[in-house]
Amino acid sequence: MSVRLSRREFLKAAAVFATMSATGVQFWGNAYQIANAAAKEQVPQLIPTICGMCDAHCGVLAYTQGQKLLKLEGNFRHSHSLGKICPRGAAGGKLLDDPNRLKLPLKRVGNRFEPIPWELAWKEIGARLLDVKQRLGAQSVAWLRHPDVADAWDVQFMRAFGSPNIFASTSLGRANRNAAARATVGDIPVFDFVNSRYVLIFGRNYAESIFTSDVNQLAEAKERGAHIVVFDPRLTNTAAFAHEWIPIKPGTDGALLLALMNVLVTEKLYDKTFVDKQTVGFNALADFLLDKTPGWASHITDVPADTIRRLARELAAQKPACGVDPSWHGAWGGLYGNSLQTARAAFSLNALLGSYGAVGGLYFPPQPKLAPVPFATLPPVAAKRADGVGDGQFPLASVTDGLPQKLPEIILTGKPYPITALIVNHANPARSLPNTPKTEEALRKLDLLVVIDVQMSETAELAHYILPESAYLEREDPLVISQRLVPEVALRQPVVNPRNDTRAAHTIIAGLAKSVGLESAFTFTAKQSIEAQLKPLNQTEAALEKSGVWRSDKKEESATLRFATPSGKVELSSEAMKKAGFDALPEYDPPLVEPGLAAFRLLTGHDFAHTGTSTHNNPFLAALNDENQLWIHPARAARLGIENDNWVVVKSEIGEVRVKARLTEGIHPEAVWLAHGYGHGVKNQKLAFGKGANDNFLVGVRAEPIAGGAALAETIVTVRRG
Repeated sequence: MSVRLSRREFLKAAAVFATMSATGVQFWGNAYQIANAAAKEQVPQLIPTICGMCDAHCGVLAYTQGQKLLKLEGNFRHSHSLGKICPRGAAGGKLLDDPNRLKLPLKRVGNRFEPIPWELAWKEIGARLLDVKQRLGAQSVAWLRHPDVADAWDVQFMRAFGSPNIFASTSLGRANRNAAARATVGDIPVFDFVNSRYVLIFGRNYAESIFTSDVNQLAEAKERGAHIVVFDPRLTNTAAFAHEWIPIKPGTDGALLLALMNVLVTEKLYDKTFVDKQTVGFNALADFLLDKTPGWASHITDVPADTIRRLARELAAQKPACGVDPSWHGAWGGLYGNSLQTARAAFSLNALLGSYGAVGGLYFPPQPKLAPVPFATLPPVAAKRADGVGDGQFPLASVTDGLPQKLPEIILTGKPYPITALIVNHANPARSLPNTPKTEEALRKLDLLVVIDVQMSETAELAHYILPESAYLEREDPLVISQRLVPEVALRQPVVNPRNDTRAAHTIIAGLAKSVGLESAFTFTAKQSIEAQLKPLNQTEAALEKSGVWRSDKKEESATLRFATPSGKVELSSEAMKKAGFDALPEYDPPLVEPGLAAFRLLTGHDFAHTGTSTHNNPFLAALNDENQLWIHPARAARLGIENDNWVVVKSEIGEVRVKARLTEGIHPEAVWLAHGYGHGVKNQKLAFGKGANDNFLVGVRAEPIAGGAALAETIVTVRRG
């Protein structure tokens, strides 16, 4: 059904939305006591840099006095922030003086950690890596990272070492979306929200998300008359902000998208000029859609057929300044076994509307004309990946991201070959990978586990060596390329000196390379790479240090219409999918598992206060939210004798957790929802320890067969009082 909000509900949602888009200065100004700055002997400095509290990499301005950080605010020059930052960004300064952060390299000695000098740590780790390579082959060393701006260093190390087994934890949430975009339109587009007239959002929660510019542009679009519709099993703050919330049945988004396309085609409401000129496979798609009627979709999705028809017609009336948000996680990032084809349906629907390249539609972010990072050219790695990617399995999966959810099973079984050493950079697989008990068992089995991180984590506690990374406010990193409508690059530069004996990740990786005799693969510093990359722009690092951002002012370099597919057009019928042995058209398949009458589908996601598992010990953010609760529909809860704030036990085939219940009609009755990242077990993370429950004690290991997405929402649970 479609839910139209009352005035009271709208005002409440709008207040939350406004808070998310408020500047960090207003939110945290008193915490940094800026009023006292004028009385100090040193003159305050304003230093532009890049936030490191999440993946958005927003531009920020740091106000400092000597080695003291006074406050952070958004850099108005940077397209990701537009002068504003979220609560996470505003709280970044608390990471600098966190008494629990890692301060120097550590080595496990028995059941405790002891300090070890950097040079000795590199030497010992290098010797153990070379031992593994000599005995078992380079492929027995794996690398898992949460990609940051120095990700090229991670990839270069593994290529130089000769191992194909590099993984990215981010692929858990976006693998299917990325593969679908490449197969259908060639790249990942961005939505021109501010000029749009009609926006459909499937499962993405922008009001609690990480790009403040998107939040503000959606708000501006709404003020200018754009109609916003959110399809989501949960009443998120974005859904409450929208004109309509449609609580779709979980995992059925693909059926609804096909029905919308059915109306556009059968009623001839699509953009015929665009379709004829810029797409291939329309006739096949039109025939395929004939029986994908609103009535057919209504029985699958719980959305009335009349609502589907109305939305399709309203959408068509606003073409081409409209479309489906391509999202990041949402309904098709990595939640379901059908997520990739659901994403393909979304990209195809936008083509029928002629949205690509249109003002208020979708564009492909242009790339600045930078020189490449000056890495030495290396031969391709000969060994095959352990997870099957690139060897006939998961044909559209990324060979540099892989399937990290399969890594624990590979370690435990030694199949297809042993992996006995693992380097983890800026990730916490002991809490971020599905099936936490199996993951922890696998990490304990390793002969060598090296962790690079800013703070102690559950994974670091299991490590043999911990190499402490400098906080993002203490280090210089490679250039950050924006993903917006004009070419843009930004600089992360230190705003204070390192507080402790820490290093930047790229420096740590270069030290590891030297320890295994691969210094020739890293013949330059991050600073030298910045200067080399900037030369084609006639820009210098010194100039970039002042503004923090370079942005093209040439119209011809702005976002343009291009499709990097084999045909050079939108592939409504995908040749890549056909070659991989899968449906060339965006076929709908039901989710892999169904909950039945006595159980629930577990949905997970992020809340506004935290990033993954990394921010829960931040005092500012813990004050906003220090534990998660299980969202459950009151009607279902009543049958189970559960009242609000009761402790409940949530159980899956993997394990169980104990958490408080939150009764709300803002969740589809078939599902329950639990925010990701809570339930920490590191005792020196005092604000986070034991607060809430970790969802990965419940989520099993699955892999969507085409791109390998983790299918995180294909988890069935029971709930009881406890």
